[in-house]
Amino acid sequence: MTMCRMQEFYECDSNKLRNRIFTFEQFIDHYLDKDGSLDYFTIWAGFNIPGHVLDDFFESFILTNREKDVKLLTKKFRNKLYYVIATRTNDNETLLHELAHAHYYLNPVYKQQVDVLVRSMRKELRTQLTTVLKDMGYTNSVIVDEINAYMATSSYKYLKNDMELDLTKKDMKPFIDLVKIITRD
Repeated sequence: MTMCRMQEFYECDSNKLRNRIFTFEQFIDHYLDKDGSLDYFTIWAGFNIPGHVLDDFFESFILTNREKDVKLLTKKFRNKLYYVIATRTNDNETLLHELAHAHYYLNPVYKQQVDVLVRSMRKELRTQLTTVLKDMGYTNSVIVDEINAYMATSSYKYLKNDMELDLTKKDMKPFIDLVKIITRD
């Protein structure tokens, strides 16, 4: 619950929440299924937010106690380039995925290399990935970053079977190799 409003302020697929001030109740209303269930907290295992977005969030919203705790933790980074990620405890796969996002934001050389990889992907695969990611709830502004994080850190089986992508391990290899280099440093 701590990160959900901050995350949706950053990259919600709805203009009702993204870059808008909203209450926790409005967040719940947006994600509540027709049958009254709320699966947001079981679907999303990790969160990633650029520091400047957090700073805007902290200045704009009436904060919950949990959000105030995050503001306090990040206070020393204000007016600097920073990025916050959060995952469930001991979820190493999600941690690596979120680290890929952090590096994409914080490291311009890595970002440039990722952008080249995504542009050079097979067009059919890039289109498939974009469609699947949008269906999952990602907004256009983070699609390239998400393509990288999924291609670099997800299992082949997950991408092939769960996301139903027409890909090969060869398609994934450049992303995997690049994230290994960057996360080793």
